[in-house]
Amino acid sequence: MNKKPNGEVFEGRSSEMKDSPWLASEDLMDVGDVKVKVVCCHRYKDVEFDKGRTESKVYTLEFEGKKKELVLNNTNRKTMVAKFGTDVREWAGKEVVLYVDKRVRFAGKTVCGIRIK
Repeated sequence: MNKKPNGEVFEGRSSEMKDSPWLASEDLMDVGDVKVKVVCCHRYKDVEFDKGRTESKVYTLEFEGKKKELVLNNTNRKTMVAKFGTDVREWAGKEVVLYVDKRVRFAGKTVCGIRIK
């Protein structure tokens, strides 16, 4: 007879079940707008995402006091450029608002995604 492992009641957010360094829409679902302060922009090489999808280069935003970074897609990158200019060093210290858009197109499908305003 197999012994059942020790466990405990879990009452957190479902996003805590996913071990990822990247901010996902699930992390912000049902939270509303979230105001954050940019620390800096990072560039990572050869990043593997869910289901084995890889990207040769990924740019992210790190936020003050937050564990996860936001991967910059084209839409959010263009928003940052429009708000703060093309020199990413100038983005540090700037405040932005993150929100979940339920009509983001990704890989030919409509999904929930994080947007910057």
